[in-house]
Amino acid sequence: MEKRSRLKSYFLAILTSVVLIFSGCSDEFFTEKAGDRITPEQHYASVVDLDIAAYGAIIPLQDIMPRLIMLDGLRSDMMDVTPFADAYLNEINDQMISAGNPYTDPSDLYKIIININEVLANIPVVIKNDKQADSLTVSAYTNALIGMRSWTYLTISRLYGKAAIIPDNMIELPANLNQSVMTKAVLIDTLINQVLPYIHDNSTGTVYAEARFGGMVNTKALLGELYLEKGDYTNAVKYLKMACESYDNLAARLKVDKTYKDIAWINIFYNAEGQDIENLCVVPYSSDEGQSNPLPSWTYNQYLVKPTQVVIDSFSSQISATGTVGDAYRGMGYTFYADTSVLGDGSTVIYPIITKYLIPLLESFSSDIIISRAADIHLLLAEAYNRLGDATSQKYALMLLNDGVNKENPKPAPYTRWAGNLGIRGRVTLQARTVPATMTDPEAITNLIEDFIIAERAMELAYEGKRWNDLVRIAERRNTPEYLADKIAAKFPAGTKRDGIRALLMDPSKWYLQMQ
Repeated sequence: MEKRSRLKSYFLAILTSVVLIFSGCSDEFFTEKAGDRITPEQHYASVVDLDIAAYGAIIPLQDIMPRLIMLDGLRSDMMDVTPFADAYLNEINDQMISAGNPYTDPSDLYKIIININEVLANIPVVIKNDKQADSLTVSAYTNALIGMRSWTYLTISRLYGKAAIIPDNMIELPANLNQSVMTKAVLIDTLINQVLPYIHDNSTGTVYAEARFGGMVNTKALLGELYLEKGDYTNAVKYLKMACESYDNLAARLKVDKTYKDIAWINIFYNAEGQDIENLCVVPYSSDEGQSNPLPSWTYNQYLVKPTQVVIDSFSSQISATGTVGDAYRGMGYTFYADTSVLGDGSTVIYPIITKYLIPLLESFSSDIIISRAADIHLLLAEAYNRLGDATSQKYALMLLNDGVNKENPKPAPYTRWAGNLGIRGRVTLQARTVPATMTDPEAITNLIEDFIIAERAMELAYEGKRWNDLVRIAERRNTPEYLADKIAAKFPAGTKRDGIRALLMDPSKWYLQMQ
């Protein structure tokens, strides 16, 4: 079956014909404003034009996301280089990233911000020109665009520890990105204040338009994640839970249920854009339309990177609910594979391969990249619950991590609508994680549950670009640099290089890239 990307070819042709800034791949971007060829009054004539502009604003994600996946994997303990990797990938793996490394260039992220500024500035033009542009439609697009812009700022700050702020009325890239810089902590507060006005609570019985556009983040999930980064766990719980219930005020929508249970887990990644029971935000690709995902080539055809032994061991050491060893539904053959070659002397060589972007085998170059999905939000919610520290909240954290609401009788009051929830480990039939009865120290219990959750995120979300920031978040929260340093160093063989990597990463300033 031919895969059709949400970024349809007709839409790309329209963008090309009007020469908007949205292509994000021309040197003219830095010298030409969006209105240089046609006026906003001409372009923003209808809601259809607004739809085209909104999707055009995020086209750079198709180039950005593969690079971010590689950057995350090599900086963390998820990926290792192969002999075929170039110098840029090797320096990322060695935590010695030079200026000009193409994987760390933030310009495309800033282009998204400027593109979105341009669209937001012209929504009033659409309202003026099109009587179909009612308040619900305008709210939905504004919600989606504000959320996507905030996610982009957050992503930049996670990479650099800070972000240059582009004024809302600025629709071209400033000459000096350092002219107005916010640290990550200050930026998070700013983004929370920007997103909050666009949050609606569907539990009141009123159904509001929600951001459900391919490539656009859900604002409630983003807000919950911002509060989690900030350390406001009460609000993190509130909004992450709301995100799971955003699209249906009658039943929990994104609930990690039997839809992708066991062998069906792999279906999350077949045409991921269409798997909207699980996936909140997806960047689509279609090789038929000239929008190929390079990750299958980088991980297999060119074989530039490979899974670390740390990753392989984590899946291989799991115990199923029936007592068998190994993660049968997410490990070998799903997230990674061990390919073998027979040499001329009859001996065999094993090549570990990252397979997550090879799952749609016949259309692997059309495999989508998921920015956020239900399992991601559930585990962040579990993390926030655990940090509240009380027994009930930590019970909920373990419930979401393990066997879900399905096994709870009676159902907890906040989760009466989640009866079908299987939990992250329950969905793939793994034994529950438990706190030893002999452990009584509150801090030790909190850290242990947090370790369970972060380890689960590493498996469930492997190669989806989450790992590095997870490690930074926990190391900063605990004020324990060795938490991150030890995990990254462990992917290298014992010896001088491992010791050097660990020593380097004991300095938290090395966790952030230098702004180019």
